[in-house]
Amino acid sequence: MGIGLFVLVEAAWPAESDYAVDPEITLLSTMLASFAGEGEWGFSALIETEAGSVLFDTGFKQATVWRNSRVLGVDLSGARDVVLTHYHTDHTGGLIHLRKQLMEAFPDALSRVYVGKGFFQQRFMLDGQPVYSLPGGLNPDEFDTPEDFRRAAEGLGIEFIEIEEAREILPGVHLTGPIERRHDERNVSPGRFLDAAARRPDNIPESQVIGLLTNAGWLLVSGCGHAGIVNATARCGKSVPYP
Repeated sequence: MGIGLFVLVEAAWPAESDYAVDPEITLLSTMLASFAGEGEWGFSALIETEAGSVLFDTGFKQATVWRNSRVLGVDLSGARDVVLTHYHTDHTGGLIHLRKQLMEAFPDALSRVYVGKGFFQQRFMLDGQPVYSLPGGLNPDEFDTPEDFRRAAEGLGIEFIEIEEAREILPGVHLTGPIERRHDERNVSPGRFLDAAARRPDNIPESQVIGLLTNAGWLLVSGCGHAGIVNATARCGKSVPYP
């Protein structure tokens, strides 16, 4: 599901830092668009705080986020960090194109990408066929294997940081890492598996959300929420300082 969710909660995982931010969030890919913009089945948002900027997911089609950023006058060149909530192409499809547009003039732009553990796990169809990108031929940047995706991105100077536990990536900006499924919430598209024998349905184990510590509480931003939004708000784990 190419959607984003925003939830304000009074408490979430404990953090070593109590730095609060006042974020500005600009939607760059969603199913609704203004007259000049482009809508799609995907999600992306630029999160800007006093401490820095983070691109949260990168949309579905190759150039949607780039085109919408130009229409809206949004400058992506100052965002070094990218968060990919999960491997589905409607959240990762713009990464390669965006990096190509910015890397020559701004070498650090979109060069550090945070993913949850399990992001690079191969997926399979019912017949055992390896699959990674969503089908449909809507994006030239489609990949059959996670290794192909990773190789293409790293060839452009992108560094992937695969995380297992909650951590603070900028002051006041936290990632949950993979979310434990404590409650029986199910938001998973059928038909994909974590093994070629089709014994383990793909529950998107790497699914993560971002938490912004504000003066009003934790603002959680989720792409699709495959782990379940209740599980996301219940996520507990210690954050480690940002690099």
